[in-house]
Amino acid sequence: MEDNAAAAAPSGAVYLNKRGHIAELVMNRPEILNAENWQMAHDFHAALDQIEKSAEIRAVIVTGAGRSFSSGIDLKALSTGEIQIDWFRSFDLAMRRLEQLDALTVAKMRGYALGGGLQIAMACDLRVAAADTKVGLPAVMEALIPGMGTFRLPRFIGLGRARRMVLTGELIGAEEALRIGLLDWVVAEEKLGETVESVIASVLKGSPSAQAFSKKLVSAAFESDFDSAFEKYLDYQQRAITTEDHRRAMAEYRNRKK
Repeated sequence: MEDNAAAAAPSGAVYLNKRGHIAELVMNRPEILNAENWQMAHDFHAALDQIEKSAEIRAVIVTGAGRSFSSGIDLKALSTGEIQIDWFRSFDLAMRRLEQLDALTVAKMRGYALGGGLQIAMACDLRVAAADTKVGLPAVMEALIPGMGTFRLPRFIGLGRARRMVLTGELIGAEEALRIGLLDWVVAEEKLGETVESVIASVLKGSPSAQAFSKKLVSAAFESDFDSAFEKYLDYQQRAITTEDHRRAMAEYRNRKK
């Protein structure tokens, strides 16, 4: 993995570039709109291995090469029997690993983010999309279940709208996805990279330890009862106030007051 993103030759179905505290995870099957097959699932896990081992990575941009984020499952591989239940297990375990990274994760989206593509975006912390982006979970059209999108989508947009999207397989545009809370920013294509960099720069001003603890609590908000969440919060808060991040922030505050 190269420190200079421009020096890294794109290879594999997923590749990882690193520049300082930021890594870019790129789905790299642009000729078929980054459709997901076994190689992509394998390479996704390999990229996550690198990110998890790299303490200096504080932000990960997840994107697709070419003109689309990801069009979802590779229908050719599916139709020939290459994709069976073990692929679905591997893919969704990769999404869970992505979701649980301590680093900030930002989906940089354009074109289609369908099926597994939308699931990847939902596993990220934030979603920035070009105005031409279309999102949806059309798995029922191939007589499939849309993975753990059935778990995450209602948490983003509510049960009623999630049921509609899952059962109809409809695609929706970026502005509608923004309105219902499925996207966080929608910008012109030429502003996409600039906006992602701006969002990351803003977030990186915060404490990495406090952000990591807070992310874990927010991610578990729909999976815990209040008492369990409260005890976990107190544990993390105790750990947060003993970090070097916190000591530095308080020293900066005292210096400002002087």
